[in-house]
Formats: sequence, C-alpha cells, structure tokens
Amino acid sequence: MQLSGQFFTTSTANEVMVLTERSSNYSYLIIAALGLCLLLISVARLRQREIFLILGQNTFFFQSLSEQYKNGIRENPLSSIFLVFQYIIISGIYIYWYNHFSIVDFNTYQTIVLTTFPGILLLYHLFTISLTGTITGFSQIIQEVNQLTLTMAQTAGIVILIEFFFIYFQPELVTESKLIIGGTFLFFIVLRIIRAFYHAIQLGVSWYYIILYLWSLEILPLLIGVKLVFPGEVSGWLG
Repeated sequence: MQLSGQFFTTSTANEVMVLTERSSNYSYLIIAALGLCLLLISVARLRQREIFLILGQNTFFFQSLSEQYKNGIRENPLSSIFLVFQYIIISGIYIYWYNHFSIVDFNTYQTIVLTTFPGILLLYHLFTISLTGTITGFSQIIQEVNQLTLTMAQTAGIVILIEFFFIYFQPELVTESKLIIGGTFLFFIVLRIIRAFYHAIQLGVSWYYIILYLWSLEILPLLIGVKLVFPGEVSGWLG
C-alpha cells in the first residue's frame, strides 16, 4: 500500500506526519510520470550509447564547446531533447508530489506555477542569455552558455529521477526529500553560474557585466516573481 501524508505543526514546533492511503488516481499519475521519464532516458540512450559519459564530461569538465567538439564530445540533438523533457517532467512531478505534504495550503494557481517552475526557469534562462548576447554582440556566448544550461538541466534531471525513485517508495524520507532534491537543484544552479562565469571571462566579458547580468536578469526577476505569486507566504517568511 502506497502512503501519503500531511504535515501539521504542534505547539512545540515539532513536525508530525499523519499517514493516509494515497488515492489510486494520484498514485497512477506519479507512476505514469516515472515510467515516462524512464522511457525518455532509454530512448536517449538508444540514440547515443555514450550519452551518460558525454553528459558527465560536459557537466563537470571546464571545457568550451569548441574544445569538446575537438575532442569528439558531441551530444546527439535528439537525445538532448528527450533528456530536457525528462528534467521538466521529473522536476514538476516531484514538486506536485511534495505539495501534498506541505503545511502551506497553496491555491490552484500557485500549485500550477510551482509545478511548472523548473521548465519556466529553464526557458527564461535560455531566452535571457540569447537576448543579452544578441544586444551586446557577444554571439559566441549565446551558444556556449545556452548549451551549458541545457546540459545542467539534463544531468540534474537524471540525478533527481534516481533520488525520487528512492524517496517515493520510502515514505519516511519525505521530510528529508526537500533537502535532498532541493540541494540537488541548488548544486546544479551554482555549478551553472560558476561554469558560465568562467566561460564568459574566457570569452573576454568583464566580470562587472557578468555580475550585473546575474543580478538584474536572473536573481532580481526571480525574487519579484516569487513575491507576486506568493505574497502571503513571503510576508510570513519575513515576519
């Protein structure tokens, strides 16, 4: 029997979880999503047998695209598309699943925004880099950073899928799942920033403009968006 739960806070500020049986439709949705993610990864693997090795090298090695291509490290475009979709699906389904355990009562609009947030953020990053690179004339950085962004998303998607498989079938890990998967998101976001900063410097972009871009087009819009979508929650966090 699959279990779900809901958190409530006691007077001693300790969290207690009450387990209840999951509805069949809810369980079927999660299982179907996990099955689809496995299918997408399998098809990506069939299209390119060494896809996982290439992803590992592209994620953790500080090499430019030209250096990767020179060394024969080139990802199959169709495999890349499958793995990006897999990232969007597994990220959204985890947020949807975890929302059932949240002590915050989100409305339908907020739930939709939360569930689609990883995909929206990915598209926003690709758009802002393309726009900034076109306006400033750094056309080379568009391909470099956008490919890096897609690579990070693909690798993060595979890691999150593995983590969620363990968490979903171990109800006692629900409380830790926010730290585990949240930490994974944060790790790849920070790694993307470090790698993008490195490649931008290599391409001759001033560190001042890089920091200005990060604050004005990535960090600040995110904070404003959170404030607009979750005004009550932000007020509560700030006291």
